[in-house]
Amino acid sequence: MTQATILVVEDEGIVAQEIKSRLEKSGYAVCAVAHDGRTAIAHAGKMQPDLVLMDIRLKGEMDGIEAAGVIRDRFNVPVVYLTAYTDPATLERAKVMEPFGYVVKPFETRSLMVSIEIALHRHRSEYERIYREKLQAVLETAGAICHELNQPMMAISGHTELLLDTLENDSPVYPKIAKIKSQVERMGAITQKLMGITRYETKDYVQGERIVDIEKSSLTFD
Repeated sequence: MTQATILVVEDEGIVAQEIKSRLEKSGYAVCAVAHDGRTAIAHAGKMQPDLVLMDIRLKGEMDGIEAAGVIRDRFNVPVVYLTAYTDPATLERAKVMEPFGYVVKPFETRSLMVSIEIALHRHRSEYERIYREKLQAVLETAGAICHELNQPMMAISGHTELLLDTLENDSPVYPKIAKIKSQVERMGAITQKLMGITRYETKDYVQGERIVDIEKSSLTFD
């Protein structure tokens, strides 16, 4: 099991420590324990946990459902609810915030661990899907731009070639026109390489970063 950092939000101190102990014995790292909604939001922003275990009924002006919504919107951290309340009204409010899990007290450690792992996997999967969709959109846009640039660059290249044919080699403007032609051809080569990308895939890279594998071209811009 991969160790994940978890923020525990529970207003009953003894219960919070019991949950913390169970999590740590199961291999998770508890980054903090919060007893109210506003403290939970502050901890989530500062510590960026992998997951928040959130009690629905919290003391203070903000309950767990409201706090979960803020954490989701601001920090994109998945939330699993912990609660002893299963009445329809509470469940409906909880569902609006799109939680990644719902564990009813009292619970067994095993069921809590399963809920956590499912939530973490679901969140990672959603992140990967969104990343791939954005990457696909970027590549498609880049391809469309390259396609639109090709025609004017071909026109410039053709006209500069005609100009060079009409000029003497010792003409003072000859080197300048030749430079324009060479640079346009260089730009054309780059756009052709970009358009030649027909396959790509994302993969894990150093420290969780991502790269694009270019299958059919090597982008060298020198």
